[in-house]
Amino acid sequence: MVRASTTSQADVADGDPTFLTAATIRQPADGLGARAQRTIERIIESAREVFMTRGYSGTTIDEIARVAGVSRASVYTYFPSKRDVLLAVGAHAASSALEIVSTLADREASVGAMTEFVTTYFRFLDVHGSFSFAWTQAAQDDEEIRVVGMKRHLGICKAFGNQLADLCDRPADDPAVLGLVAASLLERTWSYVHLYAAHVDRAAVIGETARSLLAIADAVD
Repeated sequence: MVRASTTSQADVADGDPTFLTAATIRQPADGLGARAQRTIERIIESAREVFMTRGYSGTTIDEIARVAGVSRASVYTYFPSKRDVLLAVGAHAASSALEIVSTLADREASVGAMTEFVTTYFRFLDVHGSFSFAWTQAAQDDEEIRVVGMKRHLGICKAFGNQLADLCDRPADDPAVLGLVAASLLERTWSYVHLYAAHVDRAAVIGETARSLLAIADAVD
């Protein structure tokens, strides 16, 4: 059964469409040319790599600029601080996660379809999964970062929960909780697969994870 998507970015945070917006940049995004947009994307991607390698406290604007191949001044042109770069990286990851979750609307409630979904989500985590360490580190000392991260994550969980419930044509009393459980299963399982790569079969784990997600969705009443 293929279903129409019932969740948009504006829905996932109780009607607040700003929860996925990137950090404030010094110029309106609509007014930036293609070259500037490419520079911003390069800064965000490079910052993600640096944050994952060095953590938030160990990351500097100079290192982000070096990896991105731009000047320090170029970074500050678009991002007033390291904090704003972190928020932009987090927004990019959240948007990517939401896009993947939304694909459940086009899938059937079958092991094969869910296996494809889990495979795609694991690939997403291969790129973004370790970034959560840098975010958690920053959130310990910055309440706004903690709150923004929580709202983004719960918004994605709400979308995830709604999609899982719709998948099996069952209501969810609290889709955010359902999605949180499902997302935790994916994220924690991926982390162990990543850690135990030499000792566990990734494909086999993905298959079992797919069956578990279907069981979670089917149990909703």
